[in-house]
Amino acid sequence: MDYFERYRDLIEDWDGFVAAVKRPLPTTIWTNPLKITPEKLQSLMAESGVELTPLPWYPGAFRLPDDVMPGLRWEFMAGLYQVQEEVALLPALLLAPQPGERLLDMCAAPGNKTAQMGAMMANRGTLLANDRNSGRMRAARDVLNRIGLVNVTTLTWDGSSLPGEIGQFDKIMVDVPCTCEGTCRKDTSVLSRSSVGASLKMARIQTALLRKAVQLCRPGGRIVYATCTFAPEENEMVVDAILRESGDGLRLCPSAVPGLVASAGLTEWQGQPLHPDLHLASRIWPQQNDTGGFFVAVLEKVGGERYSVDGDRFLEIDADGDSAFDSLLAEVMGRFGMDTAVFNNLAIVPWSNRGVYLVNRDQQLPTRPRLDAPGLFFMHTGQRYAKMTTAAAMLLGQHGTQNRIELTPAQAQAYLQRQTFSVQPAQTTTCTDTGYVVVCYRGYPLGLGVFHTKSGEVESHFPKAWARADVQL
Repeated sequence: MDYFERYRDLIEDWDGFVAAVKRPLPTTIWTNPLKITPEKLQSLMAESGVELTPLPWYPGAFRLPDDVMPGLRWEFMAGLYQVQEEVALLPALLLAPQPGERLLDMCAAPGNKTAQMGAMMANRGTLLANDRNSGRMRAARDVLNRIGLVNVTTLTWDGSSLPGEIGQFDKIMVDVPCTCEGTCRKDTSVLSRSSVGASLKMARIQTALLRKAVQLCRPGGRIVYATCTFAPEENEMVVDAILRESGDGLRLCPSAVPGLVASAGLTEWQGQPLHPDLHLASRIWPQQNDTGGFFVAVLEKVGGERYSVDGDRFLEIDADGDSAFDSLLAEVMGRFGMDTAVFNNLAIVPWSNRGVYLVNRDQQLPTRPRLDAPGLFFMHTGQRYAKMTTAAAMLLGQHGTQNRIELTPAQAQAYLQRQTFSVQPAQTTTCTDTGYVVVCYRGYPLGLGVFHTKSGEVESHFPKAWARADVQL
């Protein structure tokens, strides 16, 4: 706490700040609108004794009771909600992504804000999720898959050196790596690593990232710069430097949100005057809303006409589909009784030896730099029978009318633990024969299994990496 003394004059309630950073951080979740409504999620969890407390400033987000383990619940595994620290919901809310827009998340891992934005876009438009750390991006794809996003394409690149061929964007999220002082309620070790030197070193990286964002943002577009640290060197001073570089080409916008208490950004630090409009930025201190600490600034690129899309710059997504995969799609639709209308706004894209991916047709994907994976991994190919991935089954299974089995609590527990279990004849009335089935609990798809007609058993195909021994139903 001694290091934080340098912020004492900035904090109105110092005693409240000290007390807040010593308390455990409340757990917050947001509803996945692609699969459930906030009202239904609240009702569903109340039936199992979990009372959700709505956030006053973010529709569809809730605080959980202290004794609930959100990552061990079946609703989480089914992708009905995502766990995310409350104040970390703010940047995406301020960026306000809309269906059909073209967005860039420059530092996307571990994927929570990317998933939040992709869902806000209703699975439409283009959201490029970039991070230089390939290991963290692999983990992020698990988040994106569980939420069921077909409008997010990932790449692994140094955000500060993204090439111009990637195209321009309507909106850009610059949630930069930082010294993470604001996360000290989750990880007290950040206090021992905090120093002015560390902040100044990090500020060089942050400035380069924000500078690149300004270059890639279209005229009239929006940029949100965010950190989870208190250090002015990484917050106002970074934004100040870019504002001075950009002159009249960039302006700050208000960042206040009704229902969320925040302090104005600094316009002076240690005798150094900063851009006067920085009061429009927001500092969130832990004691103000019982959250972590955060800084956010909203920037708008000024002037010029909206960019025109260069067709040669983007990969072509065939609106008529690829006949080579028509038989695979027909097999899946036939197996599960899905209407062709389900796929009207979707396209199948071959991408790797593993199989094919499902993307929304209005994505604008660049030819450079090299992309990791587009949309949602849809189906393994080269097998005797077409097999959807678990993520695809969770997203599309709600549209199935046959070869779909509703599980009891005991069966759902066994399925999520990758066990084989027996089902009753009354549960298999929509099953046609031995083969893949979509398994559901409380009406929501959990993934795929294999139903054996002779034994009356279902073999779980829930991913090993997602399975949990102590699932709560």
